[in-house]
Amino acid sequence: MSITIEDVVKLQHEHLRTIGSKIIYLTIRNGGKESGWTSISLSELARNTGLSRRGLYNTLHKMRDCGLLEIHNDKTSTTSKNKYRAIEL
Repeated sequence: MSITIEDVVKLQHEHLRTIGSKIIYLTIRNGGKESGWTSISLSELARNTGLSRRGLYNTLHKMRDCGLLEIHNDKTSTTSKNKYRAIEL
């Protein structure tokens, strides 16, 4: 599912102030399977948002700390992708 500018503008939350954080949230929310979890790499998110990997890492963890995201780190392999689930607003 694609993200439109209307989706970004409509999304209002005190911890989603920047366009980048809104796009990250919507990408994870829209990519979720039935369980709500989506598997995406930082490289894929960087391509989608134009943010650096460090910026993404910081934003993802801020979103987790304020309760907007759940993050599951799969450490079974070095090529495993993290799983993310957006908490509905």
